[in-house]
Amino acid sequence: MAKKGEIRVGIVGFGFMGRMHYGNWKKMKGARVVALCDQNLAQFTAPTAGGNIAGADTTTDYGDAVIYDDFDKMLAEADLDAISLTLPTPLHVPLTIKALQAGVSVLCEKPMALNAAECDKMLKAANRAPEGTKLMVAHCLRFWPSYVYLKKLVDSKKYGKVIAASFRRFSAPPGWQKGTNWFADESKSGGMALDLHIHDTDMVNFLFGMPKAVTSSAAYDKNGAMQYISTLYDVGGPAVTAEGSWCMTPTMGFEASYVVTFEKAVVILDGKREKPLCVYPAKGEAFVPALQEGEGYEYEIKWFLDSLKGKKVPPVITAEESRDSVRIVDAEKRSAKSGKTVRLAP
Repeated sequence: MAKKGEIRVGIVGFGFMGRMHYGNWKKMKGARVVALCDQNLAQFTAPTAGGNIAGADTTTDYGDAVIYDDFDKMLAEADLDAISLTLPTPLHVPLTIKALQAGVSVLCEKPMALNAAECDKMLKAANRAPEGTKLMVAHCLRFWPSYVYLKKLVDSKKYGKVIAASFRRFSAPPGWQKGTNWFADESKSGGMALDLHIHDTDMVNFLFGMPKAVTSSAAYDKNGAMQYISTLYDVGGPAVTAEGSWCMTPTMGFEASYVVTFEKAVVILDGKREKPLCVYPAKGEAFVPALQEGEGYEYEIKWFLDSLKGKKVPPVITAEESRDSVRIVDAEKRSAKSGKTVRLAP
């Protein structure tokens, strides 16, 4: 349970995403990073590549934060209120459970776990943890200004109901991991669908609720690893699709986009356009909406910190919803393999 006053934070895993969390925690008033943990101590001095993510904190001046290479030792000594857990997905379950049992709240990077059964172990530990101990999964799109804006339009029906929505997330294969690339091993990362495409699957879940069924098609490499997926989600109304891919060329770069057609407007996000986010209303001129400055990483950590402090926070995410997004991706994988629609229980 978080103590009164300053929240004491540890960062577990210090690759580019750990450094992203580190830099954003340092911006938070009322929180202090007091411990950094990575089994590979070279992470604290080596240059860090960011993949398709810019902005990771690459400093090597860690102030008074204590550096650990042993998670159990950090838990025993650092007197933590919370950790950011940014290690490979197979480690999410055991380390989250250890932290929660110790009364340390956890902000766990997505995906929550490799399958829903593993997610349920984390939920069970969270439910049994000391009072005030929190579990949050870092689905950053729910906090990203361009997606927050879309959520407000969907919920308010400002432009009427949604007729259709499509989401795309395309990237070159992840090659920034030195040595063994655990992203490419589907037994460790869940592959492209669970590591990359889940961003948009979770956004579908956030905007429209749990789908009744999914119908997916996919392409695989010579080793059977998924490289592309396209899914139609049955959300009981609008036509909703999402595509994800790790087979883009480096010269193409990264794309995260959406096209959402309302009864009275079309809203398009496309970073390669001159105006990345634009609203095209049925009446009047197209316009670029005003958005909050900053990125979802900062806002998700602020939301987590406020919840630790006992502040009233808007209902953006629950650990159960994160588990459900893993359930949806699992159904998408099964649909793509079988060529059949897969129904999802409520």
